[in-house]
Amino acid sequence: MFKKLKTNNLIILLVVLCMILVTGITGCENKSSSSSVNSNKQSQSTKTIVDMDGNSVKVPVKVTKVATSWPGFCNALFTVSGRNNKIVATSPAIKKSYPWAIKLYPQLKNISYPFNGETTNIEQLVKSKPDIAFLRKGDSVQKVKEAGIPVVMIDYKHNSIEDIINSVVITGKVLGENEYKKAEQYKDYFNKNISRVSSITSKIPENERPKVIYLSVQNQSISVWGRNMPQNETINMVGAINEAANEVDGYKEVSMEQMLKWDPDEIIVDGNLKKSKVAKNPSWSQLKAVKDNKVFVSPSGVFSWARLGTESALQLLWMAKNIYPQKFQDIDIGKETKYFYKNFFEYELKDNEVKEILNCENPI
Repeated sequence: MFKKLKTNNLIILLVVLCMILVTGITGCENKSSSSSVNSNKQSQSTKTIVDMDGNSVKVPVKVTKVATSWPGFCNALFTVSGRNNKIVATSPAIKKSYPWAIKLYPQLKNISYPFNGETTNIEQLVKSKPDIAFLRKGDSVQKVKEAGIPVVMIDYKHNSIEDIINSVVITGKVLGENEYKKAEQYKDYFNKNISRVSSITSKIPENERPKVIYLSVQNQSISVWGRNMPQNETINMVGAINEAANEVDGYKEVSMEQMLKWDPDEIIVDGNLKKSKVAKNPSWSQLKAVKDNKVFVSPSGVFSWARLGTESALQLLWMAKNIYPQKFQDIDIGKETKYFYKNFFEYELKDNEVKEILNCENPI
């Protein structure tokens, strides 16, 4: 009898131990499963992209609000998302220096302006609740990160056309699938324009290429773009010679005496030449390009076509048409401008608006 009781007790003990063991295993599995689900949820809500500085950045999969310290970068945001550009915070300079951006997207007058030069009002930025911030070197990068806002760096380190294209592609990757598709369309459009122009200009002998100076005017001062700049790339692509490339690396202010020394065949101007005092300088009229009526003022729309903006894709065609009108009779720059604005900026330009942009004029 005692043996039977001992046997029964042993069986009961084994059953209890088995139950405890099974419960423990199930609990561990549930915890593991719960942890896995949480991990999956987190991975589904974020994605990793590589910014223009080479940093791997975790950003939300769904981005509905965007901040950028540089209003010029809004150009890239417009290109991939048009009217749905998601900009909630930038610099107040956009209202003063980018009239066409305000014309196309008047809601930009009512957003937050926490960025002012190299200073950032973090409290104001946080209130606008951006999902992402596009910043540059010199901005309050660390403070923005500490505020819990993912930062995507947009430094154009190589000052190249490739940088312009890459900035758009990265922006598309950050913002979403539809924006990425539009970024790829932009990339294709720019590359097709390069091929379209280069297929003709690459056959032009060196001794038949005009000497060109690409300059920026600011009141009385003159600055030029030399080598290692996208403006230099554009000059080469359109089959001309950058007369400043041998002496200027990057962007540099120069004297009128230096301009007379170069005495280019043609001049491309970024800025309002009529309002500057440069054209009133007696030495200006002595330049060959001025005498031959070969001074072309670069268009300016949402951003200056001459600078690091997406409208550089149009600038290439515009320059080719002006420097070699006979070779590029098929280019209708007005038609191209309308296409670009409708397809990328989602804005249908009227004929008078096209004329204003091509004449570097503010919208009426």
